[in-house]
Amino acid sequence: MRFYALPPVRRAVSLRRGDAGARTSMERFFGNRRITLYTSGTAALAQAIARCAARSAARTPEVIVPAYGCPDLVAACLHAAVHPRLVDVAPSRWSYDLNALQSNLSSNTAAIVAVNLLGLGDGSADLIRLCKDRHIPLIQDSAQYLPREPIDWPGDYVVLSFGRGKPMNLLHGGALIAPAGNNDSPSVRPAHYARRARLAATRAAAVAFNVLTRPTVYRLLSALPGTGLGDVTYKPLDEAVPLTEKAWKQVGIAFELYRQEPSYRRDIWASAVEEWSQLGIVALDCPGSPLPAEPLRLALLAPDRTARDLLVNRFNRKGLGASRFYNNDLPTAAGIPDAVRTQGPFPNASTLAGRLFTLPTHRLVTADKVLVARACLQDGFRS
Repeated sequence: MRFYALPPVRRAVSLRRGDAGARTSMERFFGNRRITLYTSGTAALAQAIARCAARSAARTPEVIVPAYGCPDLVAACLHAAVHPRLVDVAPSRWSYDLNALQSNLSSNTAAIVAVNLLGLGDGSADLIRLCKDRHIPLIQDSAQYLPREPIDWPGDYVVLSFGRGKPMNLLHGGALIAPAGNNDSPSVRPAHYARRARLAATRAAAVAFNVLTRPTVYRLLSALPGTGLGDVTYKPLDEAVPLTEKAWKQVGIAFELYRQEPSYRRDIWASAVEEWSQLGIVALDCPGSPLPAEPLRLALLAPDRTARDLLVNRFNRKGLGASRFYNNDLPTAAGIPDAVRTQGPFPNASTLAGRLFTLPTHRLVTADKVLVARACLQDGFRS
């Protein structure tokens, strides 16, 4: 085993601080929409769901979420006291199964959440027509995607995350972007960070993250038992509180630096992906969206779960930072509440969970690492 291990994602945390006035430029970037900072992206999503439910006439509001995704989707719904209605995804693609989506809409549907998985796209171009026809709010969960140039956001709300492993990495925080002129008020008064969030916001935490995600150090860290690296489990959301204006001193300058400094690139893997297509390994895509040039991770589909697990193990013996990502659909995620566990089955989401794996695309991935990865499959899937 190599004495290095690439982390699955890595953007160094900026140690710079700006001034709260940077808020204006960020709001302008998002079409002069109103931006409120929260303790996490999950907290921002919970607030968006709560606002949609408050405007709904439904007695028992539900929110549509994909059956494959981060368990935080469920945590946000339950924190907002809204039932998460899971819908299957399309076969071998990243989007909702539109027939399944249509059949799950009802008078209780308070919103549809469109998730942008790893920057692949969220299918909002198709969903917005459906939402407008049915007068259903669309929430764009963009925790894993942040463009560096302005784009059109058709959703009623957009949610960003600045947590560890997200495009703009601050180790904490998130944002809710509401329509211009929106007068909805946060459900609670602005608050200071909880103890854990305060720690993540410190300079010491930033320095520690930057050091621990260096390949040689990360190799040692990943070998330690009990670290929980890569674990995907359900955790209830404890609080969904907006942050004070002081938080903009870090967020604003980090956003400006993010726009100036690309961190991820797909092209480094181009030769390998072309070669692997002959083995039935294909790129996951989102209908209507081009494959991103700067994905948070390279998302690939193996022929089946057995082949996927073999690939991930083989790559990681070489320290290449491969990941099974979300290894389960939401009903079978560790710790998921019964309200979700009893839904389904969702055959496409289950198949996606078994086939999908990711490779890192950050700056630490060099041409020699790609050559190592290609050598792993010179003999195909033979052990």
